[in-house]
Parts: sequence; structure tokens; C-alpha cells
Amino acid sequence: MSERSLTDSRGVPQLARLTARKREVLGGERRRQILGAALRVFARRGYDGATIEDIARTARLAEGTIYNYFRSKEDLLIHIPRHMAGPLFDELAARLPEASTPAEAEQLLVLLGRAMMERLTANVRFVKVFLSTLPRLSQHTRKEYARLMPLRVVGMLEAHLRQGVAAGLYRRDLEPAVAARAIPAMFMFMVMQEVLLGRPPVPFGHDRIVEQTVRLFLSGALAPVPPAGTQPQYATPIDGG
Repeated sequence: MSERSLTDSRGVPQLARLTARKREVLGGERRRQILGAALRVFARRGYDGATIEDIARTARLAEGTIYNYFRSKEDLLIHIPRHMAGPLFDELAARLPEASTPAEAEQLLVLLGRAMMERLTANVRFVKVFLSTLPRLSQHTRKEYARLMPLRVVGMLEAHLRQGVAAGLYRRDLEPAVAARAIPAMFMFMVMQEVLLGRPPVPFGHDRIVEQTVRLFLSGALAPVPPAGTQPQYATPIDGG
């Protein structure tokens, strides 16, 4: 094998390049391993009762290994929501380019809503711990969480909405920056009520809640304006009449 074949076009040794890539992959796997263990420990023991030692033991790693990836218990806590949402982010990124018609936009937002609600309710014990702990964390840590968590999904949605406005899919007067934050917030509010109250806020399943929320966003709550000279039609009589 020639010396040239051992380097890439920039003269970087291929062996070193492959090794760096392998380190990156292994580092990502190790972070996910640690965050998965931390999620389980926080859910089981609460924030105050959890220790780095507990998390290392659950992850089957040396305690010092944790500090190679995370600075502290606070740092671990604020990275978990993004870890939980990782598959959602990936699927959303894959599906966004396909949403170019009203039906596809509705399917996309229903997918987002169902995934958000499923992830949150499946990890309800951790969610309770997180909500009760976040206000007690340092201001720096809370700012770091605000930077970490919302921006990826919000950024993807905002870009999609801007493209949809330009293509005529969405209304010209829609403000994508507001709408991209309002959509996840509607789902989050429903789940937070269920978490805090211990029961669904309305007597419907998650699928029905998501579908109604998406339709409300896409179509609004007002009935279509009837043609002049006709009476509006209602699904049920008003005032029992």
C-alpha cells in the first residue's frame, strides 16, 4: 500500500481520522449510557437522594468516568430532557422536509404531539423530580438548560414554518418564531397538568388531545363564515334548544 493511500485529500492520516471518528461514536454512546442511568436514579431516589456514585453504579462505570462527560449532578440533570427527546428530534428532522401539504403538516404535528406526550408520561417520575428541582438550581444552570433543550425542536419547527409561509402552505401573517414555541407549549401544558394533578386534565386519551390541539392550531376555533343570507350551522343546539 502506498504512502499516499494512507492519507486523505488534505494529507491527514486515515488511521488517525478513523480513530477520531471511533472516539466520537464511543463518546456519544457513553454519554447516552450515563444519562439513561441518571434518569433512572433520579426517578427512583429524587434529586437530593441521588449521588454520582449511584449513577456510576447503575451505569456500571467508574465514578470518575462520569466526570469525563458531565461536570456535576446539576449538569447531568439538565441534560436528561434532551436525552429523552433525542429520538423525537431525529424523527422530526427526517419528516420535516416531507410536510409540504396541509395533510402532511397535520400528520407531522400529530407525530410531534404524540411523541412528546408519550415520552413525558413514560418518564413521569423523573418529570416530577425535574419540575420540583429546576427552580432550586443555580441561575447559571437554569440558563444552560434553557439553551440546551428547546432550541433544536423550536429551530426545526421555525424553519419549517418560514418555508411553509413562503410556499403558501401557512398564512402570510403567521409569525413563525411565535408559532414554533406555541405548538410544543400546548402539548407540554396538557402533560404538565396530568403530571401535577395525577390524572388527565380532560376525559380523553392522548391521541384525541393531540388531534384536537393540532386542528386548533391549524384551523383555529372559529367556524367558517357562512355566505351572506344564510344562517350558521352548529354541531349541537345552543342553550339546549
